[in-house]
Amino acid sequence: MKLAKIIVLFVFVLLSAKNLKANETSFLVDSTKKDTMVSLVHSPKKATILALTMPGAGQIYNQKYWKVPIVYAALGISIYNLISNQTNMTNMNDSFRIIYASGKTPNPLSITQRENYRINRDASIIAVSIIYVLQVIDATVDAHFFKFDINQNLSADFHPERNRIFSLTYNIR
Repeated sequence: MKLAKIIVLFVFVLLSAKNLKANETSFLVDSTKKDTMVSLVHSPKKATILALTMPGAGQIYNQKYWKVPIVYAALGISIYNLISNQTNMTNMNDSFRIIYASGKTPNPLSITQRENYRINRDASIIAVSIIYVLQVIDATVDAHFFKFDINQNLSADFHPERNRIFSLTYNIR
């Protein structure tokens, strides 16, 4: 039931982010030609806010749809590890309470195992945080470069000459 709610929420966010992009895009119109579109305004601020609100929404706003599964896979794996290590650590703590209540002490191997679960849980928390921040940064940078034109006329050629050991030519058109 919980998985179904998450899937419905995910689909809703994807559709609403796409509609938000389509509905709130403002147009700059040339004053001499009333019905022609000159350029679209693409906001890095909006991409950042969307990415902060819902992971992957900034990438959808920037029309980088292929990045969304990568973001969710990375977050999903990290959250799965977080929950798994937290559950194992909690189970170990419960067994330690029972052992201490009976007047015994747990063996050193069990204590080391619990510490490994704690360390892995903490690393998973850091991983989730880093992935979340990186997807926000990615959405912001992609929004800044949304209109950046990558021209195919950029080239670099190597032309050896007799009098020179090395010659490199850049052509930027």
